[in-house]
Amino acid sequence: MTAALDLFESQGFHGTSVDEIATAAGVSRATLYQYFESKETIFVELLNECGGALMRVVRRIGPLGPTALGFDNLHWWLGEWAWVYDKYATMFVQWANVDSPRTSLRPMISGFLESYYDRIAERLVSSQVEGIDPVDAAMTLTTLVNRFNYFRHSGFGDGLPVEKLVDNLAVVLQLILFPHTPASAFAQLGAEGVGSARAPRPVRRPPLAAVPSPPVPEVTERFASLSPRASATVRQILDAGIQCFAERGYHLSFVDDIVATAGLARGTFYKYFDEKLDLLLALSAEASAVSTRLGVEIRGITLGPEGLGRLRGWLSDFVAFHLRYVGVTRTWIEAAPQDPRLDVVRRQVGHEMWADYAALLEQVERTYPLDLDVAGLVFFCLLERLPDTAVNMAPPKTPDEAAALLGTVIERGLLNGRPIGHAAA
Repeated sequence: MTAALDLFESQGFHGTSVDEIATAAGVSRATLYQYFESKETIFVELLNECGGALMRVVRRIGPLGPTALGFDNLHWWLGEWAWVYDKYATMFVQWANVDSPRTSLRPMISGFLESYYDRIAERLVSSQVEGIDPVDAAMTLTTLVNRFNYFRHSGFGDGLPVEKLVDNLAVVLQLILFPHTPASAFAQLGAEGVGSARAPRPVRRPPLAAVPSPPVPEVTERFASLSPRASATVRQILDAGIQCFAERGYHLSFVDDIVATAGLARGTFYKYFDEKLDLLLALSAEASAVSTRLGVEIRGITLGPEGLGRLRGWLSDFVAFHLRYVGVTRTWIEAAPQDPRLDVVRRQVGHEMWADYAALLEQVERTYPLDLDVAGLVFFCLLERLPDTAVNMAPPKTPDEAAALLGTVIERGLLNGRPIGHAAA
């Protein structure tokens, strides 16, 4: 197990073989199989270990509520959660990377998460959380904290100390659970360590690469000269790739899977694409174009009664985009496979999204401390992970229900205040 953990950290779960684990452990392949049926069973043992640590933390949460004591208990819990995440960071990161609907590990992961949601929901019911279903709140909280810590370990924290990241995450989660929490409940943090309470300020954008790599050509440009029949065939392949990457993940989707889903022959695939990576590049160009359009739309939203309605409509469009391209965009987040052309898309889309979300967050006047850089990361975490978690929970939510939950959470936790230029509501 120790050897496997080291290899998962250095090579990733998908990049590690049973033979490599046996060699690193100094045992034969046959000896390894005496104890574990596969690398998946080793992974499950390690997941049980870090999952047990999370369960121990949730059992120690104190009373929650819209008070200084309630916030202090929530803040302590998030700090403990961050400590557990740091201790088992390799497993949590790999957990996120293998969590696709058709992987053999999905049932075990789903079972643990549902049990965890139930534990937290029980605490939220006893804490009299209102305006949001306790199970939905528990799922949102778990998803957000796990993804936030994942990004923190992936270098998205902008170099901020873990204490400041946890402080600001605690403020957002407190408001999601108890949106009417008075500003005095946050006094223990101090405005200096957390962020500006009232005046909006420019949000730091992640820098673009100084020397860009060759761009990824647009799909429409690449296949512009094809006949209508050939264009329809390419569309079949693209749609099959979208479906396979979403259901299996990129690493566990093979050309045979894609052509079988498309109802085509292998030769037809290779007539238009060099390899699976070539297909991913084409889909990345397509997805990034849709993402850019959505970014332009959210920048045009001005908060207020009508603006919140427009935001809800935008979230519905975003959820449809996210669920369609989740297998593609996840390769951007995980930086796997590694390719300089994908890096261009990853940096450009990340930069645009960060700026687009910041334009919305800067429209709110707040009476509580919140660093808008960290709030932007929270916004990104919610959009990037909550929709597919919601539609894969038990019972599953529809895309419209996932978008509605996303809107409720964002309004309570990130847009809680007075829109600048509007009278207090």
